[in-house]
Amino acid sequence: MSGWFRAALCAPALLAGLLAVAGTAALPSPAQAQQILVMVQGQPITSFDVSQWIKLVRLTERRNINSKQALDELIDQQLKIFTAKRYGVSADKEEVDKMFASMASRNGRTPDQLAAGLAQQGLSAASLKTKMQADYVWNSYVRGRFSSVATIRDSDIFAAMEDKGEDLTKAQRTTEYTVRQIVLVVSRTAPASERSRRIGEANALRKNFTDCESGVAAARAMRETVVREPVIRTSADMSEQARKVMSDVPVGHTTAPEVTQAGVELIAVCGRREIVGESVRKKEVRNELQAKQLDSLSKSLLEEARKQAMIQYR
Repeated sequence: MSGWFRAALCAPALLAGLLAVAGTAALPSPAQAQQILVMVQGQPITSFDVSQWIKLVRLTERRNINSKQALDELIDQQLKIFTAKRYGVSADKEEVDKMFASMASRNGRTPDQLAAGLAQQGLSAASLKTKMQADYVWNSYVRGRFSSVATIRDSDIFAAMEDKGEDLTKAQRTTEYTVRQIVLVVSRTAPASERSRRIGEANALRKNFTDCESGVAAARAMRETVVREPVIRTSADMSEQARKVMSDVPVGHTTAPEVTQAGVELIAVCGRREIVGESVRKKEVRNELQAKQLDSLSKSLLEEARKQAMIQYR
């Protein structure tokens, strides 16, 4: 997934910027929209497309580009869609609409509200959808090609860490947790009072939970409460927030109650130890090196697509 596409899906602040009303900008007239600048594999790119792209990257990527740069990037966008489709990777209108709706939903908007917000910025929803489509199919295509050429070895990771002066011994150690999930079941249709009551029960359980043996037994004795079997998790597999929570919980105790779709949940930490394994930092460096390789492969494949494409300037 490209850096912009991943950020656009995950960052509410970015979409909030898109939806902020800074005055109403009129979209170009149909006559302007029909001024064709270049044909890429038989598909036109117009002056309207260029003006839209300049606005889109300014809002989504905080970049200021000129018309020539915008045209070059639009050519690349068309080539991404064409090349990916040529190798069997595509996204139809329904899939793109779902991505657009998902982006809106993550930020408490409907697709129509997102489209209206874009229009107030002088942008058409179609421009954003086309960019989303290009990023999505190209990412899928590049990752498919990358799987056959990936060469991220431990020696590469250690070399990169050594160049930064990092401790290689720590890179080969990670924290292993043995945890048990405890769920105080609450029906989705239950009134708020029932949920509050179960939160109170969960807090009482947590207060008296001082070791997993007796704590689990007490949880199992509670009504409509499920205790999962022990599972093992390593810190490298957790998010930064989850790692902090888990490291702050003493062994034999539980995390604070959390309301979920299933009800009220606690996680009991029944074991913690340091083992030989991939550390959080080693995983981060691996991902950094992989991202660089993916970026290099993406550029190479795009250059190859440009050489083979029929590009006709008007």
